[in-house]
Amino acid sequence: MNELRVILLLLGIAVIAGVYVWTRFKQRPRQAPSYRRTPVRRSPSDELDAAEIEQELTRMGQLLAEQESDGAGEPGESEQPAPQGPDTAAGAAGERLVVVSVVAEPGAEFEGEALLKAFQHNKLKFGEHHIYHRMVFRDNREQPLFGVANLVKPGSFPVQDMESFATPGLTLFLQLPGPIDAVEAFDDFVKTAERLAVELGGELRDEQHQLLTHQGLMQVRDSIAKHRRHSMPRPA
Repeated sequence: MNELRVILLLLGIAVIAGVYVWTRFKQRPRQAPSYRRTPVRRSPSDELDAAEIEQELTRMGQLLAEQESDGAGEPGESEQPAPQGPDTAAGAAGERLVVVSVVAEPGAEFEGEALLKAFQHNKLKFGEHHIYHRMVFRDNREQPLFGVANLVKPGSFPVQDMESFATPGLTLFLQLPGPIDAVEAFDDFVKTAERLAVELGGELRDEQHQLLTHQGLMQVRDSIAKHRRHSMPRPA
């Protein structure tokens, strides 16, 4: 009889505890379900960033133009129109950025193996920023003269996986002044671009995707040579 009472007492305690727990659970404020945000993968754009290049060149041109206007100009000196040719941004100090593209035919691409052979034939060296450079030896060290980048963002080349790589074009850029004479550097730059175009079966184009003519390139060369003559020290 005592055992029955103990069992009934335990059952009563269990029922009371269950009712208490259930009541507290029902009174607890509900929280909004928490959802984990799945990060969205954004694939990099495979298009030529022409707008950014144009914006940067325009900005450089404006800054250099402002510097030139702040300086004392010679009386009676008229402004000369900018030469037509590859994309450039020039300033009074002779600073100039020359950009030329070697573009494949519509719907075609340059294969990685062909690029490696062309880079080797033109003595271009893989280096900083994972792009190719023309290197010159000055001041007891190698220095980059101009660069050759991938036309597609971010501009680099997967040198360890060139067998499966392809691109619609290349971008060559030359910053003047550089480690060697400006005209000599420009001549090497243009010849390299022309050789790459011939070897790869591409075309030389400017930022607006217009064909570059020999006349336009020579106008830029003449402007560089003219600045060099003016900047040379005059004999006493």
